[in-house]
Amino acid sequence: MGQLTGRVDAAVLWLARSERRLVGIALLRIVIGLATVLYCLADYSRRQFLWGPHSYNSPAVAGKALPHWGFSLFLVSNSQIWFELLFHAVILVSLAFMVFGGRALTVAQAVLMWSLHYRNQDVLEGGDNLAQILIIFMVFSVSNAYFAPGAKQRRALMRRQSGPTIGTALHNLAAYLIVFQTSVLYFTAGYWKITGTVWQNGVAMYYISRITGFEMSSTYAQVMSSAFLGTAICYFTIFTELGFPFAVLSNRAWVRKANTLAIEAMHLGIMVCMGLVCFGLLMIGADCTCLRDEDYRSLYLRAVRLKQGVLDRLRPPLAEFPAGAALSLAGAEHASAPAPAPASASKEEDRAHQA
Repeated sequence: MGQLTGRVDAAVLWLARSERRLVGIALLRIVIGLATVLYCLADYSRRQFLWGPHSYNSPAVAGKALPHWGFSLFLVSNSQIWFELLFHAVILVSLAFMVFGGRALTVAQAVLMWSLHYRNQDVLEGGDNLAQILIIFMVFSVSNAYFAPGAKQRRALMRRQSGPTIGTALHNLAAYLIVFQTSVLYFTAGYWKITGTVWQNGVAMYYISRITGFEMSSTYAQVMSSAFLGTAICYFTIFTELGFPFAVLSNRAWVRKANTLAIEAMHLGIMVCMGLVCFGLLMIGADCTCLRDEDYRSLYLRAVRLKQGVLDRLRPPLAEFPAGAALSLAGAEHASAPAPAPASASKEEDRAHQA
């Protein structure tokens, strides 16, 4: 019993000692704010039809579709002024949340984002469910330690803290719950894929490329017509999703980076080929929390070295002269220099000038 208590105490102290995954949560903050703004602006001209008080999905119908724990401020009133104020508040708060972060803006973002999503659930893309869960955890985290005004001073203040704190423990617990939720999502998705015959036979990507409900790329449809490429991408997707939780827990940095970058490449492909921009962004934001802060530091240093190497290659080389040519050039410069005037001549010029 004493050993168990000691391990629990050690785990609590480890959680409360220093904040972790600050970079990933900051990137998730930016992505959630950006995705919400794009979600509103993409259908800004049709906002009345989709979310307004006289929408095709009436407030009464939308209210009946709410889950028992759901809510929407858009259903509080049928006033046109209320709708316009609230809709534009979603855009402004999302922009402020993306730039500044902080717990107050996180709470405001959560309330307004949930309200917009539950006003009309017909236009959701799928990543919204994950964002609704993750932003609850973000309320207890430090989301503006990077990529926000005053971030450097904020990190310096964290480093000056002496001893474990409750705020640090809450931040780390929220960060690991975000990682856990994301890992469970990928593992479950991979498990359901591997149990389906369409994915087992390697033809799932072919059928997906023929769905007319999305903005499919014609190039994507042609590529998926290849049996070899379609099967390879199907198996690659299953392998990457099933291996995601194990890669996150791995002590090898290259395993974590490779798996996370592969997942993000997959979502970039979904954004480009299927037109699901907000879904892809939200999933990429969740993926960002699965890398550690030291992973981002190593990636940054690698990018700096790569940039410096490219600049060195593009910079024109200095001309190299042989030793004899350099001596002759120095002698020519010395010979071309004007000789100093004699002292007597200079005295005569001074007398003439005085006269």
